[in-house]
Amino acid sequence: MRLNWIASTTLSLLRAVESAGRSSARTPLKQPEHVATIRDQARRVTDRLVSASVIESDFWDHLIDEVVSCGNDPALTAQLCEVALLRAGHSHLQSDQTAAAIFRSLETCRLAFQADSPRLAEQLRLRYAPLKQAYEAYGPGMLRSIGNQIWNGSPPKDWWPGKATVHAAAPIMTGAAGRSTGQTSVWIEAVLTDVSPEVPEWLRLVHQLTEMAVETHTRTHASHLGEDPAKSSSSSASELPWSLGIVPLILHQAADRGFINGSPMPLGTALRLWQTSDECSTKPRGHVNELGAVLDKWWVGVGSQAKAFPIALKQLSEMLVTAGLPSTLPSFMEDR
Repeated sequence: MRLNWIASTTLSLLRAVESAGRSSARTPLKQPEHVATIRDQARRVTDRLVSASVIESDFWDHLIDEVVSCGNDPALTAQLCEVALLRAGHSHLQSDQTAAAIFRSLETCRLAFQADSPRLAEQLRLRYAPLKQAYEAYGPGMLRSIGNQIWNGSPPKDWWPGKATVHAAAPIMTGAAGRSTGQTSVWIEAVLTDVSPEVPEWLRLVHQLTEMAVETHTRTHASHLGEDPAKSSSSSASELPWSLGIVPLILHQAADRGFINGSPMPLGTALRLWQTSDECSTKPRGHVNELGAVLDKWWVGVGSQAKAFPIALKQLSEMLVTAGLPSTLPSFMEDR
């Protein structure tokens, strides 16, 4: 799988504005006046969404998804804003007017963002260089081994896409990542050093690429069976706890190659790092540790020996239900 790396200034802007709209706002901006400008405009966007009865987090998720789905660093437009609004539930009535107002606020933010960091694209390329280098050295071999273990040595030919896009964004949470819902694209914060010495950042990228492969395969399989791909990507894939089950699998493969300490595997650290929510630090540590204990027990007793990984995931699902824990990583961590 060839990766096309993009210094995503638009994604960086959107994540900064979304963050600025929260009470505990963190932005990568340096100048106080630029921070104030973005916070003021972020509140205006929030007000617009509230008046339109659109859930704020849904709008940001869809707008970011539209940007990440592109194969380049797209310019923000009112049309993109309108697509995100409609996907978030805004009625077609006056959606163009709401989108235009939101776009004006975002354009004001963009100008402040650009004034604060006029060479952001160049800075992002420098920032993601160490991550890219580490992934190119270790990632492809890891992906092959992960695919072989999931499919007992015979993964489908199209399990790993031939190419994917990686959008590198300015750090806001000192380490975060996500992916597009419909395209072979992921995003990751371009941090210069590993957030935790236990789990290197390039493994976060491996995790997102593996999640992407699971979702793409599920969607493709559903279309071949004549099912609705949209429903499949949101329901069939989530019926099995893939996002949790692949965590110990990835850590096991990394430990086997000496990239991390595997005794014990840093499951708790990986669970806290490898989710898509920006609010993970607000969740009680005990919940993550409880989830990690179930995963460890499942991996030692079932997952590591499985010849059919989906069947092993069904057993993990049963263990999670028994323990009263959720079966997906993002929904467990999110606090929106």
